[in-house]
Amino acid sequence: MLTKVNPLLHPDFISVADAIECGKVYPLSIAEGIQEGDIFTDSKKKHENILFWAHCGFGYLSEKVDRCFLEEIYELMMDRKQTNARRFLLMTNNKSVEEYFKLKDDVILERRYFFDYFGNTELSEPGLPAGYELKEIDHQALAEISGRIVPLLFWKNANDFLSKGKGYCITCDNDIASWAFSAAVSSREIDIGIETSPKYKQKGLGLIVAKKMIQYAIEQDKKPVWACHYRNTASEKIAEKLGFQKVSECSIIKNKV
Repeated sequence: MLTKVNPLLHPDFISVADAIECGKVYPLSIAEGIQEGDIFTDSKKKHENILFWAHCGFGYLSEKVDRCFLEEIYELMMDRKQTNARRFLLMTNNKSVEEYFKLKDDVILERRYFFDYFGNTELSEPGLPAGYELKEIDHQALAEISGRIVPLLFWKNANDFLSKGKGYCITCDNDIASWAFSAAVSSREIDIGIETSPKYKQKGLGLIVAKKMIQYAIEQDKKPVWACHYRNTASEKIAEKLGFQKVSECSIIKNKV
């Protein structure tokens, strides 16, 4: 059965997280103790079957997992007793894992794209339209940001984000129009999350605030990375305009409900 690892032992799994090919910044963040998340092993084979489950709901598996462990993962995904407060989205490019879940009628397999930054490492300060202001996300802004892709989806609480992460927002009068932030942070990478309020789309605000996050990542001597659902063409286009290039993709496996 799945056995939760004591957080004090999370660093023992850094090498396993580092070997993950799709979005390793999330499992590494857990193993390195930067962001909230759980690590599970098989009670009988403690270091052979491993699951990283991030606070945002993203799940990642070790390179080798057996069928019994996958059955446990499947039950966790189904959550038949509704005991899990967070979602479970399994990311994998392991063909045997994909084939296992393809046989399940109550799961969906979709795709997620991953991008690396190949743009300019010496970014100039972005210009803003008249009436708009670029600010660092603080406690007040964090409480006012509302949308699908927000910092508190990825971080345990406000203090956790503000002490270990970073974000910027663009305001207009009293509205927060657009924001970009560190969705995941490891010792080497920062995954950038971004969203613009519907009222302020088509103004180039997302590009401006994302450039600020890229600049921050480079200043921290970390690689900015980007990922999106394969149908999120808007995110993909922004990534390309910023200087990101698609480098890989994986399956997203989730409950149909």
